[in-house]
Amino acid sequence: MIELAPNSKTGLALRSPFILGSGAIGWGEASPPGIEPAWFGAFVTPPLTLQAKRGNMGPRLAEIPGGFILNTGDHNPGLRRVFRDDVERWDALDLPVIVALSGAAPEDWLRLGERLEEIMIAGVEAQLPPGATPHEAGQWIANLKRGRQLPVLAKVRSTNAAPLAEACAGAGADALVVGTPPRAAAPPLGSVSSGERPPLVEGVIGGPAAFPFTLRALAAVADLDLGVPLVAAGGITSAEDIDWCFRLGADAVQLRSVLWTAPASVGQLIGADVSRH
Repeated sequence: MIELAPNSKTGLALRSPFILGSGAIGWGEASPPGIEPAWFGAFVTPPLTLQAKRGNMGPRLAEIPGGFILNTGDHNPGLRRVFRDDVERWDALDLPVIVALSGAAPEDWLRLGERLEEIMIAGVEAQLPPGATPHEAGQWIANLKRGRQLPVLAKVRSTNAAPLAEACAGAGADALVVGTPPRAAAPPLGSVSSGERPPLVEGVIGGPAAFPFTLRALAAVADLDLGVPLVAAGGITSAEDIDWCFRLGADAVQLRSVLWTAPASVGQLIGADVSRH
């Protein structure tokens, strides 16, 4: 068992160090063929806001060398509809559910935390917004923790991971998720060159191209020795990636894009790593 919230009243015990990353299987209804929930220790939802968001109405996907850029604009059904349509489905997964809180709306976190304590979830993953300062991050995490029993995982951005992680751990975060890759822009999938300025997809980098940023951030946060569990996330697609994450101090890893780009390899990938650790 892996304990991701040793300082929390409720704890967050996982049967496996592998976690279905935010949005990897949607709201629990979109598992790729051949992927077994029993292989994993927990499931993280897509980012949630209080009110429904339609998300980005323009192109959402761009290919880049070694990966992709995805911009959904935090499309989500909102808290009320998730309570109505998805909570019952989560029971069938037989996995601890960690609800991701949208970095686009940290002003919602306090209310979301209050409502989410009404249902049987395992914890929340607070995804820090772009440009958040360590001071802001610490305040948001402290407010979310105040008077709550749910474990709080703070997801920090790889470009400013160490100071953000230090602030979040100091504010009471039970674990740190390292880290959201940097943002970039590229022409959308299927676009063709023309004389006009093309629309660009702007969002975080995904796929193997994100992994070097994750690795650098993880090493920097691990060197701080903050005394909280670390979860590596971003561009992890191979057994070698996983091995490096554990060697640098990660207690668990999140998998996401590899579930869709190479689903047939995931069982072997996890099995190979489990046999070594």
